[in-house]
Amino acid sequence: MSVTTALVAGGGGVAVALIAAAVYRDALRVGVDLGSPATWAALVVLTGGASLVTLILVPDAPLPGVLVLTALGPLLYLLERDDSMNGDDAADPTRLPSQSGESTDRSDDSDR
Repeated sequence: MSVTTALVAGGGGVAVALIAAAVYRDALRVGVDLGSPATWAALVVLTGGASLVTLILVPDAPLPGVLVLTALGPLLYLLERDDSMNGDDAADPTRLPSQSGESTDRSDDSDR
């Protein structure tokens, strides 16, 4: 194992640990509906660790695949976080989730 590989693995391990800690803290604060904060942090560690192991053991592994594996855990958490914060209401295609109440812009109502 070269020095560069060891530095990348060490830096990647630290980055995965920091991201998992941030996910755990945010999941506690938000109160995600599915799973516990520890489960989401473990998913981040699992996907990040698997990508690091793949990068180290398979040097010819395609980088886009490794990056997808790295991003999988945090992205799944962000999807669940968004669902927990916006609720299970039916989607309304006429307004954004950030808009509350009726829209004051009625410019295209006369066109219909």
